[in-house]
Amino acid sequence: MRTLAEIQQILRNYQPELKSKYGIERLALFGSYARQEQTEESDIDIML
Repeated sequence: MRTLAEIQQILRNYQPELKSKYGIERLALFGSYARQEQTEESDIDIML
């Protein structure tokens, strides 16, 4: 299971590519990971 810090770093790494290819300006993490309540069965909720 990934940590919140790992997920945030992954999003930061992909953000430039998503901006250049698709014009996505911002990414936001929400749900159990954002609340730091994730479990082994949690998905990762990302708002574009």
